[in-house]
Amino acid sequence: MGHDWTTMQRAEFDYDASVELPISTGPVRIPAVPDQVGTEALFGDPVPAPPPRRARPFSPGDIDGQDGLF
Repeated sequence: MGHDWTTMQRAEFDYDASVELPISTGPVRIPAVPDQVGTEALFGDPVPAPPPRRARPFSPGDIDGQDGLF
């Protein structure tokens, strides 16, 4: 099921490998989004809700042929 790291010998370590992770510096936000099959995220920053849709101003349609209400 993988390596038993407790039995490794000195020759098995790569001393030329970088000791830093290959990620950018600074805070990185991981969004909490469901995965490909829909499983909810266990951790991460909550994803902000999408901005509300702008309501279109009401514009009356064709009123020809209609009587006024009052």
